[in-house]
Amino acid sequence: MADLLAIGSSGINVYQRALATVSNNIANLNTDGYSRQTTEIRQNQPKEAGGGYIGTGAYFDRVSRQYDGFLESSLQQATADLESQGAAVEYTSRLLDILGDEQIGLTGALNKFFASAKSLSTDPASTALRGAMLRESDALVSRFQSLSGQLKDLGDQSLSALEANVRSANAIAGQLAEINRQMLKKSTESDQAPELLDRRDQLLRDLSEYVQITAAFDQKGSVTVSLTASPTKGVIVSGTRSSSLSVTPNAVDRSRLEYRLQGELPSETLTGIRSGSVSGYANFYENTLVSVTRNLNQLAEVLVEEVNTIQTTGLNASGNLGSAFFEVVPSFNIDRGASSGDFQVEVSVTDPETYKSRPITVAFDGQQDLWYAKDETGAAVFADSSGLVDISGVRVRVTGTSNVGDQFTLTPDTGAARGLRLALQDGDEIATASLFRVTTSQKNNGVTDPRVSFNHPSPIDTASVSLAALSTGRPVRVEASSAEPLTVINSGKSSVNLKLDPGAGSNISVQMITTDGRHILGHVGNVEQRIAMVENLPQFAPNSTYNSDYLNQSGADAYKDLDVFYGARAESSAVTQLKPISSLFFEAPSGTDFSGGGLDLTLEPVSPNDRLGLENSPFADPTLGEVTAVNNIIYLGDGTTTTVLGTLESTYDGDAQTLRILFSDDIPAGVLTDELAARVASLVTYSNGEDLVGSSNPVKKRLTAELFDQNQSLNLVQGRDFVTSTLVEAGQVVTNSSRYVAKLATGNLGYASGAGRVLIERGDLTLNGVPLGELVINSAGILSATDAMGWINGSNAGVSVVASNVIEIPSETLRLDTGIGLEINGVEVQSLALSSTLRFDDEDDLVASINAVSVSSGVFARRKENGDLVLQNVDEGGDNITIDGSIAGTGQNSLGIASKAYIGSLTFELQSGDGQPIEFRLGDAGKPSDLNLLGMNTEIQLRGEIDEDILVFIGGNGDGTVQASSVDSSNPFSEGLRSRQFEFEFVADDRFRIRDLRSDTVLAERLYNGELSLTYQGIQIDLDAPAALGDTFVVDGNNLGPNGKFDGQGNNGNILRVVDLESDPVVDGALTLSESYLKFVGDVGNEATQSAIARDALEIIQTQAIEARDRVSGVNLDKEAADLIRFQQAYQASAQVMQVATKLFDTVLQVR
Repeated sequence: MADLLAIGSSGINVYQRALATVSNNIANLNTDGYSRQTTEIRQNQPKEAGGGYIGTGAYFDRVSRQYDGFLESSLQQATADLESQGAAVEYTSRLLDILGDEQIGLTGALNKFFASAKSLSTDPASTALRGAMLRESDALVSRFQSLSGQLKDLGDQSLSALEANVRSANAIAGQLAEINRQMLKKSTESDQAPELLDRRDQLLRDLSEYVQITAAFDQKGSVTVSLTASPTKGVIVSGTRSSSLSVTPNAVDRSRLEYRLQGELPSETLTGIRSGSVSGYANFYENTLVSVTRNLNQLAEVLVEEVNTIQTTGLNASGNLGSAFFEVVPSFNIDRGASSGDFQVEVSVTDPETYKSRPITVAFDGQQDLWYAKDETGAAVFADSSGLVDISGVRVRVTGTSNVGDQFTLTPDTGAARGLRLALQDGDEIATASLFRVTTSQKNNGVTDPRVSFNHPSPIDTASVSLAALSTGRPVRVEASSAEPLTVINSGKSSVNLKLDPGAGSNISVQMITTDGRHILGHVGNVEQRIAMVENLPQFAPNSTYNSDYLNQSGADAYKDLDVFYGARAESSAVTQLKPISSLFFEAPSGTDFSGGGLDLTLEPVSPNDRLGLENSPFADPTLGEVTAVNNIIYLGDGTTTTVLGTLESTYDGDAQTLRILFSDDIPAGVLTDELAARVASLVTYSNGEDLVGSSNPVKKRLTAELFDQNQSLNLVQGRDFVTSTLVEAGQVVTNSSRYVAKLATGNLGYASGAGRVLIERGDLTLNGVPLGELVINSAGILSATDAMGWINGSNAGVSVVASNVIEIPSETLRLDTGIGLEINGVEVQSLALSSTLRFDDEDDLVASINAVSVSSGVFARRKENGDLVLQNVDEGGDNITIDGSIAGTGQNSLGIASKAYIGSLTFELQSGDGQPIEFRLGDAGKPSDLNLLGMNTEIQLRGEIDEDILVFIGGNGDGTVQASSVDSSNPFSEGLRSRQFEFEFVADDRFRIRDLRSDTVLAERLYNGELSLTYQGIQIDLDAPAALGDTFVVDGNNLGPNGKFDGQGNNGNILRVVDLESDPVVDGALTLSESYLKFVGDVGNEATQSAIARDALEIIQTQAIEARDRVSGVNLDKEAADLIRFQQAYQASAQVMQVATKLFDTVLQVR
């Protein structure tokens, strides 16, 4: 009976709980995040009865949430994807509205700009039409700026929306961490309150609206939330800790966003957010907006480049070269940081074309009370007194109140659309006229109405070495090659110099050829090879042909009248003559007569260029007592005529130079006194072959004067020390002397042997215009400097030449005690101190021993001040000096130098009154190896208007070194071309010729196959019909008016190029400017449409996910009503059970 009552009681208890749960579900029907709850009922443990079990009722276990993790995760994913597309739809639609708006977009402004150019082309001289185009140009600039500003504003708005969503996401992350903290009280998730779990799941759903998440749960039900696909990376919530997400533009590149997690969890940098509204805003900002901004900037850049290219290659209303039409001026974002001062900042760019973008931080120095910034090298640049900091092409002016610690950072925005400016101030500056004009012959049968335009040609840069690399001051090793130019002399130079030093045994040469095959320097060599080069190498113009008519010609006969030099040269320099003696007092005994005697003037120390001479006059002055020198003969005036007072001799021994004046012995007694001798001495001059007036290096010398009588029984000596700068300051300069000297000193001549061998052919070299004959090795079998001197002198070129052979041997190389001895020119040298032919006692013994056999060997020795040994021919000439040891075959000797024949060198000198240089020129068959044989490197020089690229090849065989230098022309390339007149003449059915009429130079002769477009040096001529034989037209620089000015015809050739620009495919993808704009507007439209379609689809997916979740977790009234009835009936039945049990119990109690 008790069991029956207990069973009924348990049923009432269970179904009372069940009814309460159903009622709770119904009450929370519309509660956000509520999950349907169910009552879990379990049966009590049955009892054994007989052979079986009897039930004992039921008990309430728990209330369970109806939850499916997969469905919840799917809903979170669908929500994130939908919100991502929602953000994209919102902002791409707004972007499309901006770009497509007639009042904001570019289409109308571009159309009006080109329409104004078309109108101006009909009347280029019209001031009104020029003004109209200027206004439309300014309107186009304003449209670009406005559109760029609108895009920036839209970007800022999207960033604001993104930042708001990030803040919301961070707040939810914090709430989730708090939920996790509350869950620590229970040991398992099933023990957690359903309301707490509902709040957790609702927060996860809310978070997924902003960012796509990956959620992982532990056994307590606490959640770990990651913003990446991995649950261990990009964690924003873990346990009771959370981090904050930040999404900010990069400090240097604001178009790039940086994603970072910072807070209670380890800091972490993310690559992005996968989806959610934050991802949608970020994708719009980083991708859509950046792409449109980049396309808009590219469009502005192309517009600037194309219009400026046309504008700067045309002539404005004044006939001057057009200046830039548009310019791009960078703007700056100013970040004041934590500055507390009340200051204002003005920023401007000095030269927008050369400005190099970089952030600049400007700080306030409290000690100096000045603002400053650091340049590229890190050096501080302080403001001037007005507060202006001029640094790296940027001028920053700071005004107002500044405090210690104040600073700000300038971040440049170099976007072309935002920085676009109209560079012209007046309509007359629009370059409507072409730089060039084409005029046809009235006799033409083919071409009658050609059009000409100009674009700067791209410089040729396909060569082994750039000219700049050859101009570093260091020799560059090169090898002969006909397959590729060594270097390219690009147009825009006024002079170019090359120095070639062939290697040993090499016969390389320099060849200079224009890109149209005109050979202007070098030698012809293999004509077939030259023709093949011009036809096949890509550096040459198409259809060009080879020609050598101007080879090595200079001046009026040269290519474009260029000054061409190929050889070795020495320029002349003015020679200063100083008068070192102003007064001498010999104090000879009274009555001493010096007739028949002389005056020695000795200069010490001397260098090879030092010279003593006399101040010569143009005529002998007969004035009584006047002493003059004419052609180095000294005269004395007697009042009516002159008498020869003396003649001149000069000697030089390597250490001193002596000028001896020998007095005539038929001078009347008593005339040639010591006083007159002193006046003669005052005529002495000193020079060193240089300009001593302008020299910054003074020279100090000593001059000794020794006066002697006829018998040399009386010698009077006076000495004078002088410094050249002091003489110059004192005015002791010979002013009536026009003396120039050119000196050319060679190195040692090359070794060449073989009697009768021809080394240099007749005419391969010229000296100052005089062809040199054959250089042949004489019977001695080895070329000597003396032989070369004789060969030069035989040409009678008017240049003095001295051969010498000086061998300088460092003292440390001497091997005096090695037992190998010394032979000079086959003469054995025996030690005077040791009587040995193998050893020498010391350096002095060596010198004395060599000089003891000088008569036989022809060579003498001396020691320099530094102890080094010098060997030289006794006659100071250029004969070869052969050195060997006393022991044959060893190749060694006591001098420690190679045993061989030492070849001398040559020194050329040319004195003139007009500054004539010394010039060795290579003939058409001459080669640098010829000059190298004579101890000279080869110099190549071009001077003049180098207004085209010239290819430089190294021909021949072997290698060598090259150095270069050049001077840029002050004349712009296009102006150089405009100074010429180019005649195009079709000289054959398949060939035309281009001639420069100014210099009467044939510039090119090309093959012709009926092409309708011809190009030369950037000048493009578009023919209206194929040319016929005999057709000619002339291209000039539109400057044939008086004095070479603009001829006033004002043709519209250049503005028509602007008109053509409207339909030219100048943007990437072969699009016009308008097409390019419409394309990226269309791309934005497509993106907006696709985003809307995707959003609609994702709305359906989210709805389906919600429905799927609700089928499990949602409250269904029908089902709850059914459960309510079911549980009510069960409750009532349980109550009935208890009633039955009670009655039974009562009955039992009544039994007696």
